[in-house]
Parts: sequence; C-alpha cells; structure tokens
Amino acid sequence: YETVHIINQRHKVYIVRHKESGRCFVMKILDVYNIDIYRQLKDHPIVGVPRVFDFYESDGQLTVIEEFISGCSLKDKIERADLSESSISHYMSELCMITGQIHSFRPPVIHRDIKPSNVMITDHDDVVLIDFNAAKYYSSDSSEDTVLLGTPGYAAPEQYGFGSSSPQTDIYAMGVLLKEMVYVLKFVPERYTQIINRCMTLEPSERYADDNELYAAICNRKMSV
Repeated sequence: YETVHIINQRHKVYIVRHKESGRCFVMKILDVYNIDIYRQLKDHPIVGVPRVFDFYESDGQLTVIEEFISGCSLKDKIERADLSESSISHYMSELCMITGQIHSFRPPVIHRDIKPSNVMITDHDDVVLIDFNAAKYYSSDSSEDTVLLGTPGYAAPEQYGFGSSSPQTDIYAMGVLLKEMVYVLKFVPERYTQIINRCMTLEPSERYADDNELYAAICNRKMSV
C-alpha cells in the first residue's frame, strides 16, 4: 500500500492505495483495540459498518485495512445545521439498524464510542458507523468496565466505573447524539425530548430495552406484542 492522504496524523488514520489493484482503502494503526472484534467484523461483515479487508498485529499495534467511505461526518452536518426533522429520523433509524446488528452478535459487540464524528453519512445519504477501537464484547459476568474508554459527554455512567458496558451503553450515546441533532431544529418535537430523556437515564435498565424499541420510538410506531 502507498499513502495518498493523511486523514488524521495524531490518530494514525490514512487513505492508502493498493499498488496492484489501484483501489483506495482506509488504513488505521491502533494502540487500543480488541483484535477479536476486528476478526469478527472481517469474517461477518454487516451493512452500515466499513468492510474490514485485512489486519495484522505488530509491536503492540494493530494495523487495519478497511473500506473507504465517501461522504461527510454527522459532526459536519450538525456544525452546518444541515439537518431536518425527517433527516434526523432517517439517520437515527439507520443507526438503530446498525447497532441492532452488532448487538445481535453472540456475545453482543458494544461500540462504546458513538458520537457525531464516528457516524459517516455517505454520498447516497446512508449511515455508516466507524471506529471500533473502543469496542468490547458484552459480558454478563463483569460487574464493571476494567478499562475506561469512550468520549466525555457521550460515554454512559457505567463507562466510568459505575457498572459494565452493555447494549444500553450505546443507547445512552445515541440519546446524546439525538440531542445534538435536534438542537439544530428551530422547534424540537416533544417526542424527541422524551426519547432523549429515556436514552440518557442514568440507570441502564430504565433505558430502551433494545435497538428495536428505540427504532420504534424514533419511527413513532407501537411495538407489536
């Protein structure tokens, strides 16, 4: 591979081109990671997550070669106030479907760093969730996270030693994400406020039970019994 563009020098993220095929990829050199999660994403690709094509470990670092996503980040859209009520519903719905897939792995994969800069919006207006270096497998036997990872402001209380990360940890972050998006609107629908408050409840068991329930709330649908 040859480097054609530096995306983030500090975080060691580059666009590289395969010398034989000429195809472009994203190359990340990670200091914090769970290699088993990248192996799972490579062996079991899911819609809405960049395809992992290769990875290798050396000297305590993991180099990942993954699909290049053309588009902009949700952070860019928020900063430009380039959001409407319908686009917010669309992006949140697609994000729920992505997290629903990673949470359906056995054991579930918890992203633990859902934030606007880690959500890409493609040129076709689809959502892609990136950056799984903070991700971990859910364990019902763990009483608390042993390594505190995540971004302040988006990380749930349990990520600070008040419990163990679970799918509800990602749901908390999705509530923060929704809160940032609706601030762009001139009028915030009451149902969004209710969704945000439930997602961001301090007690994980009081948040939405799963991604399907959150999806139904976003789409303003009743869950089937």
